[in-house]
Amino acid sequence: MDTLAAMATADARKLQNFTFLALFLGAGYFLWRTMEPIWLPVFLGLIIAVSVNPLHQKLRKKWRNHDGLSAAVLTASVLILFAALVAFLFVVVGERVVEFAREASKRYQSRGAAGLVPHDALPLLEKFGIDSSTVREHVGRAAETVAGGMGRLLAALVAGTFSGVFALIFTALTSYYLLVEGERATRWLVDVTPLPDSQVWELTRNFRDVTRAMLLGTGVTAFYQGASAFVGYWIFGVPDAIVWAALTGVASLLPGIGTLLVWVPVGAYLLASGSIGKGIGLLVWGSVVIVLVADYVLRPWLVKAKLRMNDLLVFIAIFGGIEAFGVVGLILGPIFVALFVSLLRIYQREYRPRPTALHKDDRSPASLPEALERAAPEERAH
Repeated sequence: MDTLAAMATADARKLQNFTFLALFLGAGYFLWRTMEPIWLPVFLGLIIAVSVNPLHQKLRKKWRNHDGLSAAVLTASVLILFAALVAFLFVVVGERVVEFAREASKRYQSRGAAGLVPHDALPLLEKFGIDSSTVREHVGRAAETVAGGMGRLLAALVAGTFSGVFALIFTALTSYYLLVEGERATRWLVDVTPLPDSQVWELTRNFRDVTRAMLLGTGVTAFYQGASAFVGYWIFGVPDAIVWAALTGVASLLPGIGTLLVWVPVGAYLLASGSIGKGIGLLVWGSVVIVLVADYVLRPWLVKAKLRMNDLLVFIAIFGGIEAFGVVGLILGPIFVALFVSLLRIYQREYRPRPTALHKDDRSPASLPEALERAAPEERAH
């Protein structure tokens, strides 16, 4: 009887475990379906909260633990700064683009495609064996395409206004509540995660450090690329250099090809205008100073200390993340790679089976986590 009772109890326990697991997976699935439409503003709110949390801790002490006031001020400050940047792009840069489009439209209406191709550029094109009539035809088609695209772009901006306001509200709410409840939420996460507390805290710190490192690297790189672009535009006589430099800095959020969308057309415009030396000089300046130094030297150097991995994995994390997730992958990619490497280190330290004894000549090769850390030996001292 005792054996039958024990078996019945064990079967009941298995059924309970299975039922709980099924309910947990079902609830998790529907939770994801609920959050899927708003995951991006929630993630942006998380990024804001993680980045300004050190300042939040200082302000709440200064303001006698008024968590809500500190969280509201910091969240509002970040969103106002973002709104100011967007307003600058729409008002200042948009005004210049509209003026350029109007001028090009007037030339096209009065003289056709020939009005869009500088007269000084035609002899240069003929030297390279390029038929000027063919160039005019292509330029005319491009002008018509751009004109139609501008209308569709404006319509899309108007249609996306509501979605933008909705995302802004959710970003603000997420940032505010994470700043207010962040410490309690983190402790709760550590308690409910079925891993030793030390390991969960290690993963949490890695997430925090990588997020802040990527934000710092992105901000410093954007400032450098905008400043270096302004110097290049000023040296080579580009009109409205400060406007195009600001646009270059914003485009740097997309590493590698982002700034190319700005300085390459500007350089091509100088070439087409007959300023061959200035155009070539700007293209060389952009390739070396703006792109090569910033995206392949400065950005990886700023983030690899916190990522604690070699340069190859830093490039994979940044550019692979962008390819997989878009612009937000600039942060998501390094986070996922850093968490994976952290899990490898935890496995090596806590779970990897170890032989009781090794002969001197049977030493195993260096593990992957050790190899990943070799490029940043200074981090081990921390």
